[in-house]
Amino acid sequence: MLRPVNRFNRLATLILLAGILLMGGCGTTRSNESEPIEHMFVLLLPFKNLTSTPNAGKTVSALFVSSITVNHAMYLTSADTETTKDLAKMAESGTLPENILEPLAKEHIDAVMFGNVTEYEYRSGLSTEPLVGFTWKMISTRTGRTIWAGTVSKLDSCFWVCHDTLTEFAKNLVDREVEKRLSEE
Repeated sequence: MLRPVNRFNRLATLILLAGILLMGGCGTTRSNESEPIEHMFVLLLPFKNLTSTPNAGKTVSALFVSSITVNHAMYLTSADTETTKDLAKMAESGTLPENILEPLAKEHIDAVMFGNVTEYEYRSGLSTEPLVGFTWKMISTRTGRTIWAGTVSKLDSCFWVCHDTLTEFAKNLVDREVEKRLSEE
C-alpha cells in the first residue's frame, strides 16, 4: 500500500532542489591558513584538455592569464619549455612533489597553478547553449599546500537565444572566479 506524501516533505524537497539549481555548479575553495595570492609570482601551466573540443585547455589557460593580468592580481612568470612539460605531467596527479617545488621557490616562483578542462562544448536543446567546465589548483612552492582550488561547471542559461559564444561564456566564468577570490583577500 502506498503512503500519501506529506505536503511539507514535498515543499522541503522542492526548496532543496531549487537551492541546488541556483548554486549553478560552481565552487571555489581556499585554505583557512592560506597565504594571500595578490602580488605572488605564479607559474600558470597549460590546462589539460579532457574534452573533445580542440584547444579547450589552451583557451581556458589563456582566459586565466587574461583575467589575472587585467585584475593585476598576480605576476605571471614562466619557466623553460622542458620544465613546464615536466610540471604539467606531474600535475596530472593533482599535486606536485616537494622536490620539484623547492627549486621553483629558489627561482622566486611563489606558486604553480594548473587545471583541467572537463566540458567545453555547445549543448542543443530548445536552443544551442554553451557548456563550460573546468577545475584548477594553485600550490605554494614554499609550503606545498593548496592556496586556491575550484571547480566550475555551468550551462549558459539562455532560454530562446544565446548571445554568448563558448569563449565569451568561459571568459565570464573565469573572470567571476578570479574576482571572487580577490574579494576574499
